[in-house]
Amino acid sequence: MNAEWFDKIKSANLIVIKVGSARVSGSRESVNDFLFHLAGDIRELRNQGKKVILVSSGAIAQGKTIYSQSFGEEIDQKNSLSDKQALAAMGQNQLMNLYESFFSKVNIPIAQILFGKGDIQKEGSHKNLESTFRKLLDWNVLPIVNENDSISTEELNLGDNDLLSALVATLLDADLLMILTGVNGFLKNGELIEYLPTVAAEEFLHARGPSGPGTGGMNTKLKAGSLLLQFGIHTAILNGNEKHCISKFLNGELRGTLIGNPEIISKQKKEENWLERFYA
Repeated sequence: MNAEWFDKIKSANLIVIKVGSARVSGSRESVNDFLFHLAGDIRELRNQGKKVILVSSGAIAQGKTIYSQSFGEEIDQKNSLSDKQALAAMGQNQLMNLYESFFSKVNIPIAQILFGKGDIQKEGSHKNLESTFRKLLDWNVLPIVNENDSISTEELNLGDNDLLSALVATLLDADLLMILTGVNGFLKNGELIEYLPTVAAEEFLHARGPSGPGTGGMNTKLKAGSLLLQFGIHTAILNGNEKHCISKFLNGELRGTLIGNPEIISKQKKEENWLERFYA
């Protein structure tokens, strides 16, 4: 990446950060360590005058933990839709309590936003949603977004929120989406690909499917980045296991995969049917 373009990434003003289920589930020590560094990184971004939105999966994973603690047994991993809805309802509050416990320590108030496919496709609803986001950002409140799993009437298909985070980035005309995952970025034949100006069919063939507690995988991350290319928004895929991965990437100290096109000077105008691309 040339220095001019890297400066453009560093100067991103509105950043959407996506956290997958695996980052906020597992051992308490690993979850606490991740959230400690995440809160510190977002505090640093805020100190620089940047606006941040957090998209977080993990409600269902948290619900499974609560279930096992309450009933003394593990719930069947092949959950029905009704199981997932109930688990999400159980786990969403626990997830927000986790975030509150860490962001309160760095003086960042948080707000929860839940929505699904049916909500945002209603006439005028995405404009109301955008207004809510912008008001929270004006108040310096951190919006934490998740799909409204507990009332969804069809199988969840947003790839563990990879596509939801891209949708939010497009809705708010963000400058950068940062997806935190469990690997160093997109690997092709075992090698890290640090820059993708386009995402072709060949890349999708090399993308691994979901693993761990999430439902996404590299495939949906590439799809999210590919969609955002159309709107002039860059996407970074980073290893969320690296401490202070966000700050290190923006300081040029951490490698990852950046999906973007330096030829894009300004964001493209969203057409009337722009939402359809996220549910194709």
